[in-house]
Amino acid sequence: MVKKTAIIVGASSDIGMAISTNFAKNGYNVALTYNSKKIDIENKTAKTYKLDLENKGQIKEVFSKISNDFKSIDTLVFCAGVAQKRAIIFDVSDDEIDNLFEVNTKSAIRCIREFTKIVSGKNPANIVLVGSFVEKNGCSCESVYTSSKAALTGLAKSLASELGNLEIRINVVAPGFIDTKMNNNLTKEEKEEIAQMTPLQRLGTTEDIANAVEFLSSEKASFVTGQTLFVDGGLILE
Repeated sequence: MVKKTAIIVGASSDIGMAISTNFAKNGYNVALTYNSKKIDIENKTAKTYKLDLENKGQIKEVFSKISNDFKSIDTLVFCAGVAQKRAIIFDVSDDEIDNLFEVNTKSAIRCIREFTKIVSGKNPANIVLVGSFVEKNGCSCESVYTSSKAALTGLAKSLASELGNLEIRINVVAPGFIDTKMNNNLTKEEKEEIAQMTPLQRLGTTEDIANAVEFLSSEKASFVTGQTLFVDGGLILE
């Protein structure tokens, strides 16, 4: 039996590493991409690839390498992203707008394009995009970031319809406040205040997100596509 393989784009982030470790523990081969921060994962079935998501040609090259390195590829997880410096809209530069959409949105589309070229017609496959809970109610002074992440939900809904007959599923995991290095700008008091606002009375962990991604990538979710799963401790209640 051929081992399943998961590609994790943005694997060097805290959430990316948790997702990668979880897949490896569950018997997957893992193809892990990073940019500036190298990945140190102790697993014989893991291969790492340097990938600058702002380099269009490099995305194609890396996916071609991964396709050559692994016999069967089943899953793509896109968890790369850049945050916005908090600013009112008239203070946001063109460069920051371009960077946010290039990394958070456009590169996700390009990665999906290359992934579907590899898996189409071969075996059932699935895609999980890591978005953000801010897409639901917006986020003051992070409007461009919110827009770049909210676009992933529209992308997933459209591609669920487009790719369903090819047995390719696509879903979004939208994390709430997760205790990662990205949120180290918050003070202990601010983190406690956010936890108190959350019905489950805590911040999320990277494992919470990894478990959600694992579920959506598994056969247990074989009839789930085009959905956004909010993993936020109930912070956003519909």
